[in-house]
Amino acid sequence: MPVRHYIVPSSPIDDRQIYATGAEYFPTSFQNKVDIQKFSAQNWVKRIQEHADILTEIFDEIFEFIDFFGKCAHSIAEGRNPRMSSEYWTRVKRHLEGFQTARKIEPSSPKTFQYIKMIEEKYLAFLKSMVWSLEHSTATDFAVQGHLPTGFQLDEMIGKFQSPKLEKIPLVQALLHTAAYMDSYLEGYRNIHEDNYLKQFPKEWKSTMVNISASGMAVNLGKRFPLYSNVDVYLYFPIDDKTLHFDGSIVDVRTDEKNYKERVAINFEFPDGELQNYLQTQIQKQEVKECMDIAL
Repeated sequence: MPVRHYIVPSSPIDDRQIYATGAEYFPTSFQNKVDIQKFSAQNWVKRIQEHADILTEIFDEIFEFIDFFGKCAHSIAEGRNPRMSSEYWTRVKRHLEGFQTARKIEPSSPKTFQYIKMIEEKYLAFLKSMVWSLEHSTATDFAVQGHLPTGFQLDEMIGKFQSPKLEKIPLVQALLHTAAYMDSYLEGYRNIHEDNYLKQFPKEWKSTMVNISASGMAVNLGKRFPLYSNVDVYLYFPIDDKTLHFDGSIVDVRTDEKNYKERVAINFEFPDGELQNYLQTQIQKQEVKECMDIAL
């Protein structure tokens, strides 16, 4: 049934430089996905013929920027503050200035330049947010400023580039796969960011399909938890503006290789009887609704 939920480890990472929930935001399934995406993007770049040298240089710089962001996101997820590294200061200052090599293509191909600037715009929006959080976070708090932005021009462009008519054009495919590679890391970081923001705002939790009972649940997530670890499970039901909290234990984790997701099964440990009864009532209401839909 569709459920709005929020799931985080019961205890954050110990001996951390920066607050981290302890969830594994970049599991093997994620790494497999980004490896394929980067390989595909690089492969399409090699097929570009017009302005090949300049575009290869530009895409190499974009990959370097994405890899840097990904490395920082990995560190944050593990409770390590990238600001502690001298490499961070050297690179982040340059990255905040955008893609320098992109200017080389503007005189000869202004349209291509605009496409690359769309990638840059989205990258910088996330990087600036990350930099602000790193500057204001501590070992006990990961600072965030509302939601990360959505609705970029790049997203609109990607929709157009997915047309079958463009599937054999090297430049278009290079841009498409590069954007997908970048988006994976940006969305991975968004998961970290949202976990530190959304707990306070149940009404903003996304509704996803969950296999649920009064004693546990199984759900596909973009993050992973250690087997047998303890988690806090929060369920929100808008109809009553009610939030339920269960102490959970991870009893099974399986990787969905096709969709690059983690199927996480959770048992509710010694659940409160009143909360269990409420949850069971909501499950029964959903079952009745589905039966009525089938009958209609």
